[in-house]
Amino acid sequence: MYAWRGSLVLSALLKPGVCYHSKASFHSALRPKMSGVSATHGANDIVTRKKQLRKQVRSMISELSKNDIESQSLEVWERLFDLPVYKQAQSVGLFLSMPSGEIDTDLAIRNAVEAGKHIYVPQVGKNFEHADMELLKVDQSASKAGELFHQAWPRNKWGIPEPPPGMPIVLAKEGDIDVLIVPGLAFDRKCDRLGQGKGYYDRFIQRMISSDKKPPCLIAVCLTCQLVEEIPVESYDRRMDLIITPSEIIGSKNK
Repeated sequence: MYAWRGSLVLSALLKPGVCYHSKASFHSALRPKMSGVSATHGANDIVTRKKQLRKQVRSMISELSKNDIESQSLEVWERLFDLPVYKQAQSVGLFLSMPSGEIDTDLAIRNAVEAGKHIYVPQVGKNFEHADMELLKVDQSASKAGELFHQAWPRNKWGIPEPPPGMPIVLAKEGDIDVLIVPGLAFDRKCDRLGQGKGYYDRFIQRMISSDKKPPCLIAVCLTCQLVEEIPVESYDRRMDLIITPSEIIGSKNK
């Protein structure tokens, strides 16, 4: 009996919205909390809407060709490289992309290497129940002509390169990362983010902002079809500072 309601909710989430910009920061990103029975029903509804939205966006991404993703990735990175906050950053956290289905990060990694920035990349731990993830500092000097440091690394079950055993471990601490490039499945114009559902980045970001050290600027990158009208959010969901799509930058360009 509720199937029609789910379809209406999903169409509302995906319906193209009015274009506006929002100054979003993690300091104002905590959501109001509900209590009692209404909180339980509200949380269950949000979980359902997130699942529906993930399914729909994954379907749209699957229809993109490799060339589509490569060309959109190039446009996204060109916008990033022109941002003052990126140009001034001494250190950057970058995700290593999956073989298909998301922004290709190789160009961004190459740019950071050539600019001499300190680079941190994710490594997922074995504590999957608690979405255990760290960002490790890498030795960009390991990059050779025509080959980036991560291209010979072993790949995990998702096909993502991960630091090999025996690599010196230098974990990112609070204040170490100036700019954090954040992946995700869908985003909206309020700079809200929908991840894959494991909470790796939400937990990592929470740790990075839980001290008096300067937090990283959170910059999400996405393909055109990943920008939707509304992301269902919960209290722990973190809002991005900027979102970069192939055609625009959403948020404060002067950060």
